[in-house]
Amino acid sequence: MDLESELRKAMAEQVAGATASQSLVTDVKRRHRRRKARVHAAAGVAAASVAALALVPTYQSFRATPAGDTETTRPSNTVSALRLPERPPASGLPESPSPQGRPEAGASQKPEARGPSGDGQAPPRPGAGGVAGALPKWITYLPDGLAATGPCAVSGDADRTTTTCAWRGSGGWVEIALVKGGLTGPQDLMRAPGIPGRTSVHGMPALTGDRPDSSRQISWLARHGVGVTVTASGSAKDRLMRIAEGVRP
Repeated sequence: MDLESELRKAMAEQVAGATASQSLVTDVKRRHRRRKARVHAAAGVAAASVAALALVPTYQSFRATPAGDTETTRPSNTVSALRLPERPPASGLPESPSPQGRPEAGASQKPEARGPSGDGQAPPRPGAGGVAGALPKWITYLPDGLAATGPCAVSGDADRTTTTCAWRGSGGWVEIALVKGGLTGPQDLMRAPGIPGRTSVHGMPALTGDRPDSSRQISWLARHGVGVTVTASGSAKDRLMRIAEGVRP
C-alpha cells in the first residue's frame, strides 16, 4: 500500500463518526454568492473610475473654452469684462496722450517740405539753384548767374501766340520763346541767316544757327503745332543744348 492510500484511510477513519449539519451546504453557497457579488461590485467601481479619469481631459478642454463664452466670441478690439479698469492718473501728473494724438510705434513723421526761410514754399528745382526768380514750370534748367529781366511776355493773336521769357547776368543772356499755332516745322521759327545746322531735341528734329549779334539759336517742334526757340549769348551759348533739353512744354 502506498502513502496516498494510507492517508486516505487515515482521513476516513478520522471523520467516520462526524456528521454535517443540513444547513452547511446552504451556508457555503450563500457565502460563495456574497463573495462573487462583492467581486463584481468592486470590478464595476474600478471600471467606472477608469472611465471617469479618461473623460477628465476632455471635460477640462470644454471647460476652458465653453461654447458661447463672451470672452472667445467678443471682437478682439473690445475690452474684456475680466480686465481691471484703468486707474485715473494721480493728481499733478500729465495724462497719457490719446491714441488719436499718439503716433504709431515705429512710424516716422515726414517733415514738411520747406524752403530756406521755413515759410512752407517748395525749394528751388535742381539745375536752377543759381537763377534769381522762379522759373516757369516748363523750363527746368538755366545756367547760374542769370536773373529774369521781367515776367514772361505773351504776344500774338488767335492763330498764333508767343510766350517769351528772358534772363541776363554775368554769364550772358538767354531767351526762350514758346510758340503755339500755325507751325509746319522748325524752319518757321528760324531767325538766323545762312544755312542752318541740323540736330535733335528730345528726339525731335531741330535747326541751329548763329545770329548777327553773336548769339546762337536752336528751334524745334516739341509736338504738333507747338514750337520752341532758345537763343543764348556769352558763356551761356556753350550750354545751348543743355538749356534746350530742359525745356518741356
